[in-house]
Amino acid sequence: MAACRIVVLGSPGSGKSTFSHALAAGTGLPLIHLDDLYWRPGWSRPPAPEWERTVAQLAAGPCWIIDGNFAGTVRQRVERADAVVLLDRHPWWCAAALVRRSLRLRRDALRGRQPRDYLPAGLAADDPPVRSLTSLVRKAAGFRGRELRAMRSALAACAAPVLRCRSRRSAERLLRHLSARVRPLPPARPGTEPAPVCTCAQRRHHGGPYPHPSPSFSLSRHACPVRERST
Repeated sequence: MAACRIVVLGSPGSGKSTFSHALAAGTGLPLIHLDDLYWRPGWSRPPAPEWERTVAQLAAGPCWIIDGNFAGTVRQRVERADAVVLLDRHPWWCAAALVRRSLRLRRDALRGRQPRDYLPAGLAADDPPVRSLTSLVRKAAGFRGRELRAMRSALAACAAPVLRCRSRRSAERLLRHLSARVRPLPPARPGTEPAPVCTCAQRRHHGGPYPHPSPSFSLSRHACPVRERST
């Protein structure tokens, strides 16, 4: 499977951003975090029509990795995608990961150093979407029953393969597979504006959960189309 437009979905805390950073490093594809564009200073949000236009413009681009859920606009992305990655880790594993990340972000902020974890561009470590542990746990616990259920019809209807990873190991295998099969990037069209690409996509991964992709990988049975396995 060749791909140059890849959607990354999954519960908060499932490792979407880490996976997306590693995939961008392995493929050279531009990485866009939807959270960077959605959240604004003071944790305000854009009006729904404006947000839908923003996502549609991003999805119209020739090549990208788009990281983020936002169930109301998922159809715009998956209809244009060559592949859809769904990181479907156990809810309590995701909740624990969210709590650990929130604590690390707040500790880094208190010590006056750059965050080691991904933080949306419009948020600070002490904003409620980052620091509210109760809210974070609820998001992870309710992902399958709310967001994933809302996205199910769009995922079932899209032509691209929807690849579900239930473990870190299956995500590592899928990462290597996609990195080996990505298509060469098409040349930029004259007069087009560049996408708001993640500024941390080229960061180095020191001991992170996803290794640098190996071109010798073949797709594992663990990363299978979502249509063939129930949630």
